[in-house]
Amino acid sequence: MRRPATALFPAALITLLVSGCLGGSPEAADTPEDEETPHGYVEGAEETAEPQSRLVVADSDTGQVHLLDLITEEVSDLGEVPGVDGIMGDGRFAYLNSSGDGTFEVFDSGVWTVDHGDHNHYYRTGAGRVGALDGVIGSDVVTDTVLTSVTDTGGASLVLIREGLEDGSVETADVVTDGPVAAYPYKGVLVTADSSDGSVRTVGRDGDPGETLDETCEAPQGAAVTRRGLVVGCEEGALHVTEDDDSLDAEMLPYPASGRVDAFHHRPGSAVLAALSTDGDPWVLDLAAAEWRPVDLDDTVAVTAAGEDMPVLALTGDGTLYSLDPETGEQEASTPLLEELDPEHPPTVQVDTSRAYVNDAEAGVVHEIDYNDDLRVARTLDVGIAPHLMVETGR
Repeated sequence: MRRPATALFPAALITLLVSGCLGGSPEAADTPEDEETPHGYVEGAEETAEPQSRLVVADSDTGQVHLLDLITEEVSDLGEVPGVDGIMGDGRFAYLNSSGDGTFEVFDSGVWTVDHGDHNHYYRTGAGRVGALDGVIGSDVVTDTVLTSVTDTGGASLVLIREGLEDGSVETADVVTDGPVAAYPYKGVLVTADSSDGSVRTVGRDGDPGETLDETCEAPQGAAVTRRGLVVGCEEGALHVTEDDDSLDAEMLPYPASGRVDAFHHRPGSAVLAALSTDGDPWVLDLAAAEWRPVDLDDTVAVTAAGEDMPVLALTGDGTLYSLDPETGEQEASTPLLEELDPEHPPTVQVDTSRAYVNDAEAGVVHEIDYNDDLRVARTLDVGIAPHLMVETGR
């Protein structure tokens, strides 16, 4: 569901509400000065042998925010966001909107994965509230190791300093000019799309202008970074930006039918993405083939893609979860999952390398699904609140 467009985040409206520095876990190891820093070392964090997946869930009625550890099943209280009505994540941090109050809250889930291409590193540290911004309603978050961009439904971005978030504070970076400009960190620069004229350019992390790309992007909304490039939802199609010999190339992938896309859903890094069009139709975007594939499934309320040569998962309005072939759209499995759906807060389907998670607000639980075993319900997890909103971290 689209929210009303908001104006560019004015600096005068931004109030820092910082709750203090988040400490590392008590098990975090220090590196002696006389020893070589280990590969992948992150100061103040404990490296683990496997992903430390967690769920951040929020109750839109009470504003309560809980953190569920998917390994131990322990539930902890992160705080409250009165009037919360939106959630986003970037693999570590959860970003929660309260559009009525005009606040944007950031929470650290304390877990994340660093992708080194041929292998991953997994980390954990303390979890808690980071801080908030006033006058900000985000719809999209894209991040790299240095910058995090928050884009509103009007196609304007606010850029945050990643190191500040990691240290427990919300700090803005003045690197994007005023106006309806969306900015997405990618390959060491910011790829920007100007809503006033559709031009696509790059901006350095220091704010210096870069190159102008050949394609245009009208009304940018929705973005994802994958191993095959950056994807941005535009009025005319999906803008696919890739790197070639230290420069960026852009290609427009037109939509397969009427409507457009304003959000992508997928396993982090995956080059196969799923989306619901603004007409409510499920579509699959295969970046390797550079093509969209429509899926014939009526009344779809949530959809996501598990990856290349892996299923697309779709939930319909009657509470049935489907596993679909990403190339043909053929139904491979289905299971009745939810008895009742809240139309004001439709569920989401979060997916990692082996499991999917579907929030069931009416039952007050989250269903863990083994999507490689005919959608078997592996666990039913009590999160202590009605999980109207949910995002997975650590994956």
